[in-house]
Amino acid sequence: MKIACYAAGSVGTNNYVISDDNGITAIIDCDGSPAPLYQYVEQNHLKVTHILLTHGHYDHIGSVNEVAAHFCCKIVGAAKEMPVFTDPALNCSQFVGGPIIVHPDILVSEGDKVTVGDMEFDVMETPGHTVGSICFIGKDIIFSGDTLFQGSCGRTDLPTGDWDDIKKSLKRLAALPGDYQVYSGHGPATTLETERRTNPYMR
Repeated sequence: MKIACYAAGSVGTNNYVISDDNGITAIIDCDGSPAPLYQYVEQNHLKVTHILLTHGHYDHIGSVNEVAAHFCCKIVGAAKEMPVFTDPALNCSQFVGGPIIVHPDILVSEGDKVTVGDMEFDVMETPGHTVGSICFIGKDIIFSGDTLFQGSCGRTDLPTGDWDDIKKSLKRLAALPGDYQVYSGHGPATTLETERRTNPYMR
């Protein structure tokens, strides 16, 4: 799996572009100007088939409709996050530049698998940052959205956030066997073992 990351949008959201050996590609979260994304995809001769959304806050869905239309690809999001995807008050977009509404083409829940080319991800429901936050978990990699950060975790004071829920979600992540590379919605990559040892929110 080849992973490219660029921070975009008003709060530097990590947009991930992940590709298999045949160039079949998924984008994980999508904000900011899509121009660098289009250029990267074209230069590397990639075929984007899916956009995977970890949750519905404005800074993770800001350009998803435009990008999905450009690539004629499917949007994947959590079924339990539909209230956030479709309500600009809950996804906070109405307060920062105008309302955004997203209707994912594919709705997923706990235990579902998402296949993109030769890549496969398990869906883990990790509520707390939002009611329907999810992580996409591969063989040795986790795309954690805003649930788990290096040394920290997602805030819970925005609509549908819940502190007790995110503590339970972090406990579930900590209990996963083995180690994983963790790619978060903001900030640098880390490993699950590092976070188990050093992140106060995982203990």
